[in-house]
Amino acid sequence: MIVTRNQSGQVLSKEAVLSDDMASLDLCDPSERLSLASELFHRINRIIPEGQTLLTVPVTCLVRDAVRSMISAGYSQIPVMAGSEVVGVFSYRSFSKEAALASLEDFQKQRTAPGDLRVDEFLEEFRFARVTEELSDVFDAMDRDNGVLIGTPENLIGILTPMDFLRYLHQMARPFVLISEIELALRALIAITLASDDLAALAKKCLASAFASEDQIPTKLEDMTFDNYVSLITNGDAWINFEAVFGPSRPRASARLKQVRDIRNDTFHFKREITTSDADVLAEQRNWLLVRVKQHERQSTALGEAK
Repeated sequence: MIVTRNQSGQVLSKEAVLSDDMASLDLCDPSERLSLASELFHRINRIIPEGQTLLTVPVTCLVRDAVRSMISAGYSQIPVMAGSEVVGVFSYRSFSKEAALASLEDFQKQRTAPGDLRVDEFLEEFRFARVTEELSDVFDAMDRDNGVLIGTPENLIGILTPMDFLRYLHQMARPFVLISEIELALRALIAITLASDDLAALAKKCLASAFASEDQIPTKLEDMTFDNYVSLITNGDAWINFEAVFGPSRPRASARLKQVRDIRNDTFHFKREITTSDADVLAEQRNWLLVRVKQHERQSTALGEAK
């Protein structure tokens, strides 16, 4: 939950903040309001980090105090406020650019250390983005400034950084990447285990119940579905071929692969939201298959050296 406070000091939920943002921005156009479109499509409202604490400093804040706050919070920039309005952003970059251009003589004339100067002498402007904007709309600003402010100067909601984008996109892509690795690993292990003629014969035997006629049964790996892979590997008649690769327990291997199959089907058919727990399950089974692949490679290397 993004953490911010209203003028009374009450902590507002992410939903309350977004609702308040929509109202305060006087968005009369219905297309700008949070709606079904905002829930279905990837817009700024989907990427606001959970648990982000909104930290700001007043224009009168000294550089040393702002830097202490940034170090404590782990931030590289901080919005600067004149009353309730954002007037700019103080960052390590904005400070270093100005400080590098000034000479030691300049500071000596001012009779002050850089840390004793006010932050409003080292401001840069960040782009403001509405919660309903497309993610791609802020890519250039993110690349240029290393951050984007969410809301308006009069109603700041939060800050997005490149790492926020990276975490969000990784979260979205992770299940698909894991499923891809799992499927490719299964295909490779089957190909390693069975010659093409043996694969065709076992497929006709083990997959017959899933097809109306023998002519429909896929006999090549590239024509098979993930479910076909699972049915082939875990079939009692075929298991003797795969036991050395997948371990001694057919029920355990079957449970692992069926677990992946179920999450895979939900993922590719968008039946439900894929949770972090689902992704962790996929990662566990992916790592299990990685071990199988590495074991085969070690055995192959050992056989090659023995020859």
